[in-house]
Amino acid sequence: MEADFKLDNTDKFLISELIKNGRIKYTELAKKLKVTPVAIKERVERLIKLKVIQPTVLLNAKIFPIKAWVGVEGDAECVNTIWEKLKTCPLVESLVRTSGTHNLVLFLVAKSLEHLETFLNNQVRNEPGIKHVDVNIGNNILPEFTYIRFYTNNQKYLPCGLKRTDKNICRDCPMLEGG
Repeated sequence: MEADFKLDNTDKFLISELIKNGRIKYTELAKKLKVTPVAIKERVERLIKLKVIQPTVLLNAKIFPIKAWVGVEGDAECVNTIWEKLKTCPLVESLVRTSGTHNLVLFLVAKSLEHLETFLNNQVRNEPGIKHVDVNIGNNILPEFTYIRFYTNNQKYLPCGLKRTDKNICRDCPMLEGG
């Protein structure tokens, strides 16, 4: 698999500086590179347009103190169903289709071990076609800040696509708290 873009040393420098401090001023970057702030702005906008970077807000990982790496072995239909069901779930940091022991690996966050267990039982283990689920749990998380999907409670639909009134929603979904 090859990327649709090539990064030069300036791109790499900008990305590394933005990773360290996403709020750094273009004027400061321009001074470091001895170019104009407009040149920096154009570079950053090009990187965004090419989907090389995405400006975002990271949350402190301690909001969800449990981190789990879940390996799923199942038939193709089962893996596709889980993928579609969980691709917008706020508890899922990432989904990775794999080859080897597992067909799918999920990186999840949870409020507690009970929360994690309930989620896995209701959203993963009960899917027809599941052969095996491996769960590895951690609670000491780096990096300190991480990307977690967070949505407002005033939306009609939950991030997973279900309506708030559907009976098969996750009762422990953080999107239902306070709303």
